[in-house]
Order: sequence, then C-alpha cells, then structure tokens
Amino acid sequence: MNMKKVNLCLITLLVIVNAYSQNKQKEYEEWKPSQEEYANFDISKYFTPDIVRNQLDINFDLNSNYSRFNMNGDNGDGYLSHNKASNTNLIWNVAPGFLRYVNTRKKITNFAINLSLTGSYASQKDNYTSTNGYYDDLNNTFNTVSTNRLSLGWLNQWYFSKPFFMIYNISSDVSYNFTQNKTERLSEESNQKQNQSLFNFSPQVGIGYGRIENVEDARQAIYIANALSKKKVLTRNLSNEELFELSQRISTVKNKRFLDSRLHLIDEITTVDSFFVKNDLLSNNGAAYFTTLYDMWQYGALFSRMSGYKISFVAAPHYTYDFTKNTPELLNDYHYPQHQTYLETDLNFSYEKPVKLNWQHSVFAEGYAVFPEKQTESNSKYLYPKTFGALAQYALGYYPNTRTNIQGSVGQQIGRTTYWNDYNDIFTSYATMLGINVNYYISPYFRIAGSYNLNYLHYLGKYDVAGNTRTNGFYSALSIHLIYSIF
Repeated sequence: MNMKKVNLCLITLLVIVNAYSQNKQKEYEEWKPSQEEYANFDISKYFTPDIVRNQLDINFDLNSNYSRFNMNGDNGDGYLSHNKASNTNLIWNVAPGFLRYVNTRKKITNFAINLSLTGSYASQKDNYTSTNGYYDDLNNTFNTVSTNRLSLGWLNQWYFSKPFFMIYNISSDVSYNFTQNKTERLSEESNQKQNQSLFNFSPQVGIGYGRIENVEDARQAIYIANALSKKKVLTRNLSNEELFELSQRISTVKNKRFLDSRLHLIDEITTVDSFFVKNDLLSNNGAAYFTTLYDMWQYGALFSRMSGYKISFVAAPHYTYDFTKNTPELLNDYHYPQHQTYLETDLNFSYEKPVKLNWQHSVFAEGYAVFPEKQTESNSKYLYPKTFGALAQYALGYYPNTRTNIQGSVGQQIGRTTYWNDYNDIFTSYATMLGINVNYYISPYFRIAGSYNLNYLHYLGKYDVAGNTRTNGFYSALSIHLIYSIF
C-alpha cells in the first residue's frame, strides 16, 4: 500500500471514530442530521456587545526523548569491535502573558505583554572501540540553546465612520540568546559559544474598510435553544430577537474574569438560566434542562466562527539592533550589521461567511513588499533582500455538530526576492497548497486533530555567475495529534 493510500485511510479512520463515538450518545442524538428548528436565524448578522477582557495566561511546555544504541561486531580479522551511541534531547518553555482586549463599535484594541523563557539541550555520543586499536573513534557533541524574550504589542483599529477605520500599532521586543556547541573527539576538543542581544521596534500605520465579527456565541445560542427544544423543556421556540439577546448575554458573561473557575461557571450558567426564566420560556427546569444547558455550554462554542469582510493597507518601518559575539571568534566571521532598517507594506483582504449554520466560507488574499536599507557599515557585506509576494487562499469549513470540524483549503503563493549584492541574484518561488484538517473534541479539554497537506513547490533562481537553476516537486505531510488543555 503506497503512502497516499495510507494517509487517506488514517484520515478516514479518524472520521469513522468520530461518527461511532457520536452514535453511542443515543440519548442526545446530536450527531444525527435533523431539521434545524432555528435555521432561519442568520448568525452572520450578529455582532458582539461592548466588552473589555483582561486575562493572564501561563503556558509551560516540557518534552524530552532519549535513545541508546549498542553493537558488538567481528571485523573478520580476529579483532572485536564495540560501538556505543546515545541521543538525548530536552526542550522547555515557560511563557506568561497578559492581554487586555477591548471591543466596541468605535474601536478594537489589543494590548499584550509576553515573556518567553525557552531552552533546549541536545547531546549525541558515539564511541567506537576495537581490540586492534586502529579504528577507535570518539565523536561527542553537546548543544545548549537559551532564548529569553520580552515583547510588547499595542494594536488598534479605530472606526472614524462606520465602515472605515484607521490602524495604528506599536510592536517591540528585546531578547537575549545564548548558544553553546561543544565537541569532543580523540584528537581535539572545541567549545564554541555565541551571545546575542536583539532589540526590535516597529510602529505601524494604515487604513481599512469593513469589519469581521466573531459569531460563535450566536451559534452557541442556537445550539442551546435547539437542544432544549428537543428535550421538550421550553414553552415555545425563541424568536430571532430573543436569540440575538441571548447571544449577547453569552458574549458578555464569557468575558468576565474569575480567579476561581467554579465561580466563573456558576455565574455563566446562572446568567443564561435567568434569561429563560425572565422570558417565561421554561416548562420544566429539572435535571433534563440543567444537564442539557450545561452540555451545550461546555461544547457549543469550541470552534471559532466569523462573519464579515475587511480590506486594509498597512505600512510598517522596522528597526533592529543586533549585537552578536562569538567566543572564540570564528575564522572568516561573517559580521552582520548591528543596525538594520527596512520598510514593509502589506495589503490584505479577508472574507468570512457562515452558511446555513454548519458551513463556513473563508477567503484570504494578501500582497506584501519589503524594502530594506542598503547597509554601508564597515566589515559588513550582508544585505537584506527586496521581497515581493502574494498569497490567495480559500477554505470551506463544515461543522456537523458541537464536537467536530472538517475544513478543506486550497491556496496559491508567489514570491520574488532580489539580493542587493554584486551579482543581483533573483529568486522566484511558486507554491500550490491543498489541505484538509479534522478536529474532534472528546471532552472540552481533550481533542484529536488530524491534518493532511499536499504542496507543489517550484523554485527558479537566476544568478549572474552560476546561471539559472530550477527545482520543483510535490511535498505531502500527515499529522495526527492528541491535544489536552489543562484550562
């Protein structure tokens, strides 16, 4: 069986497991296609109320692997040999971050401060010995990397009239990186270290037209209303106006912040319950009502849904200070310029359209250009290239139930890079991309994610000295992940 058939079988298996697990829930039968009682409610017309959210997240990642290899052999001349090898890898990351998010009809603001402490350690040991001593060899390498980064971002989208908006952003970060490569051999030993300090600063300004809204809260409101209708605990169906009001209550209560997650959940369920009580919608508020409400609250908005369109143009000058020191100094050390500046411009278009509650059209197109400043610093021949590129992508998403999402996408990217060196090298690339992604939530915190991507890449290099070069080929990748979120 070839690789394409294996990949297709694995994706099919993921979908079958999803359908089978949903089929086991015969009481709810949410997996089963049925006539949607609220199909005439257009979630694409929903907009969030004015909200302010402050949140502090801390992410911690740690992973490692170890392998060992031993082999004894006979060289055929009466001498014995022994080869012992091992590989050790350890990677860690601690990343606390603060976010303040404001969404009103007049402005959308994101203010974020993030700290990232990342490191890795890798060792490879390979020792070969023989009783004749002629082929003895030792090759041990140790690599240590430490990256510490503090970043700040202030992003603003201010509407000076209903469809038109101004963009003004500031992003900056400072980092310190340390790398050590140590090598042990029978005849020599080396210990190379690099210390790097980086500072980046970029203000951005631009204009735009349109707005994209998050509408998953409106979809969740329909999930709740439809599930309660199936349980026959409602006195009547909700009107479109009531569904809109319920959606906005959901958006408001979700953006409150509690240190105690239990108190947060109690406040959320109480807020939604008070809506049904106030509007005299309940014929039965027993266990069937509360268990269904709780279930739809946990699963009804696991996937982001958006609606609207937006086109924007942004100009962003960039400044970078880079101080790098190698100890001991490398022979023919290639000195990068300490001060680097370039201008980046970006024109992009986004379009999101929910269709019949369970389908989603997504379109994205972008054109960008990077104009670097020619470097004139002494002892520096490194020149940033001029870059022009364009990307267009379309995706179709299907959301058959609260737990499952299937999305297919197709895209085309074109890029052209010109190096400001003595040879005026030009590099052009073309990429055609096809992909499918499947997500299934076993619980609100545990999901299976699978993806398959098939890309066709074509590169064309034009060199004054070496002539032209062409490379092309198909590349495919299959991945299946088990993802667990602590909170």
